[in-house]
Amino acid sequence: MTAQDRRRQLTDIGLDLLKERPIQEVPLDEVADRAGISRTLVFHYFPTKSDFYSAVVEAAGQRLLSGRRAASGDTPRERVRSLIAGYLRLVESSRDVYVRLVRGAAGGDPAVLAILDELRWALVPTWLDAAGMTAEGSGAPDAATRLVVRGWLVGLEEVAMVWDPQQVSQQELVDRLVDSFFAFGRDSTSTR
Repeated sequence: MTAQDRRRQLTDIGLDLLKERPIQEVPLDEVADRAGISRTLVFHYFPTKSDFYSAVVEAAGQRLLSGRRAASGDTPRERVRSLIAGYLRLVESSRDVYVRLVRGAAGGDPAVLAILDELRWALVPTWLDAAGMTAEGSGAPDAATRLVVRGWLVGLEEVAMVWDPQQVSQQELVDRLVDSFFAFGRDSTSTR
């Protein structure tokens, strides 16, 4: 097995274990056993436990992000609505892994937190584009707008993780989330 193939195998095992427990509770001994190698060999491919956890979190984040749909709709509100609805479906379909990924890393390793932070920042342009905040002639969004969108996305994560469709319909939740998204935006009245 090539080094790249072995790293992928170990990361895939970590992803499977992430379905059962938070990343900090994934023992490297179990990863090694499932791979049929020694624990010492795991450290050949990942010099530290933090490196392994970071690789698993990055792979999980990329898989979750790769499932996202592009914004659809004619107006900024319709496009943001489509992103919100798609995000809620994504979290709902992978809730356990998503919760373990986001909440499990919250008190964890700085390298893992940095990867989650990068993944969140990577989403900001998608949402700004959908909202028409990067359209030609409107200029690039300022740092404050990008920061508020990133903060809003973290709030969306929390809402998606605790949302109970039995108590709040998806339609109502999406409507309110769309309103909240545009409440902070520059010229939000022009996006209606």
